Amino acid sequence: MNKSIIKIISVLSISTVLLTACGSKQSSNKDTASQTNSEGLTKVTLGTYNGTCEAPLYAAVESGIFKKHGLDVELVNINAETLKEGLASGKIDGAQISPGMFKSIEQGLDIKLTNGVHTGCIQGVVPINSSIKSVADLKGKKIGVDAIGGVPMVLLSIELGKAGIDAKNDVEWRVYPQAQLQQALEKGDIDAFAAWDPYGALAVSQGKARKIFGNMNHDNHDNHHDENAQDNYCCYVGVSGKVAKNNPELAKAITEAWSEASAWVQEHPQDAAKLTVEKKYVSSGDEIENSKLIGEYEFKADAAKAKNDLKNTLEAMKKQGILDSNTDIEKLVEDTFISF
Repeated sequence: MNKSIIKIISVLSISTVLLTACGSKQSSNKDTASQTNSEGLTKVTLGTYNGTCEAPLYAAVESGIFKKHGLDVELVNINAETLKEGLASGKIDGAQISPGMFKSIEQGLDIKLTNGVHTGCIQGVVPINSSIKSVADLKGKKIGVDAIGGVPMVLLSIELGKAGIDAKNDVEWRVYPQAQLQQALEKGDIDAFAAWDPYGALAVSQGKARKIFGNMNHDNHDNHHDENAQDNYCCYVGVSGKVAKNNPELAKAITEAWSEASAWVQEHPQDAAKLTVEKKYVSSGDEIENSKLIGEYEFKADAAKAKNDLKNTLEAMKKQGILDSNTDIEKLVEDTFISF
C-alpha cells in the first residue's frame, strides 16, 4: 500500500480514538441538560449551607415542588470555596446566594441571580444593658463577626455607611466562630456582634442580648434605623452561568420551583420549621426558634425588586470599598441578574 495512504489512514485512526476519548470524558462529566432519571426528571445538583433561611430549598425537595417542575434535585453541603469550585467544575448547578459572594461575582464567579428568596437573615446584637441603641452608636466599638469579608460583616458595613461610619477605620472587627460570639459578648471582649441566624436570636431569647440590626418587625420597635435593611433581599436564587447559557429552560425551572417553595414557606412557617428540624437540614434543633425566625423573614419572589436590591447593595459595597472603585455597577447588575 502507498506509504502516503497508510500515513493518512493512521492519522485518521488516531484522530478517531482521540475524539472518542474526548467524547467519553465529556459524557462522564455532569451535563444537566441531558441527564434524566427513570421518571424522566432532569438531574440537578444544588448546594446548601444548612441554614434556617434555606427553608424553601428543603421544602421544595420534601414536598415534591422540584419534581413538579421536572427536576430531580440532589443537595450537597457547601461553603464559599466549595461553591466556587463546584460551579467552575460543573458539579453544582445552583445555590442560594448572599452578598458575601458579590465580591467573587465582581471577580468573575460564573453564577447568575434569577430572583430573590427572602429578606433579612443576619442579626446584629449588643448586651441587654448596653448603652448602644442603634447601628449609629457603633463608632469606635469592637464588633464580632465569623469572618472578615463574610456576609454579616458586609451587611453591617453597609448599615454603618448609612450612619456615616467608616467600616474600615471607625470600628474594630474581631473574628470568632459563630458559636463563640455570645460568650465573647458576655465577657466584654466585643461590644456587639453580627451573625447568621439563629446565633443572634438565641442570645436575645436567652435574655443576654438586644437586637440593633436585622429583623426588626416583631420586636425592638423603637429601633427604626434598620427598617430598610430588613426589607432588602439578603438571599437570591443563584443558577450556574453554564446552565443559564446552555439550558435556560432548566434555569427557569429551578427558579420557578424555588419561588413556589418560598411562597409556601411564607404561608406555613411552622410547618417549614418542623420540616427543617425533623429532616436534620439545619444545625440548630430548636423547632420553636426556627419557626420564629422563619416567620420574621419575608419569603417572596419579586424579580424586579430583587434586581433593584442587588444594585443598591452593590453600590453600597462599592462606597464602602468592598468592591473596586472602578467597577461599573450598572454593567455588573446587567451581567449578573437574569429574569424569566
